Amino acid sequence: MSNAILRSSLPPGKDPTKFGITAYNHPLNLTKEQLSQVALMTTSVDVLVSICVIFAMSFVPASFVVFLIQERVTKAKHMQFISGVQPFLYWLANFVWDMVRH
Repeated sequence: MSNAILRSSLPPGKDPTKFGITAYNHPLNLTKEQLSQVALMTTSVDVLVSICVIFAMSFVPASFVVFLIQERVTKAKHMQFISGVQPFLYWLANFVWDMVRH
């Protein structure tokens, strides 16, 4: 914007491409207090992410345990074995059922 204003106010006969304003920005280094705040924020975010990951990963094994507990309560496998079903057929039927259901 400053370049446009400068070039538009040049006297007639001057080449506007030879005039311009250039700005350089050199930010100051962070102070010790700012560095410690950045480190604290980074550490806090890392701790929060690790807690979320641990919390989320606790659901994965729990989702597998639900089926084992349900089977133990209903004693479905025991009833099948008492009825004469071979273990291979029992597990094959469970596998097929899980593949069809999901």
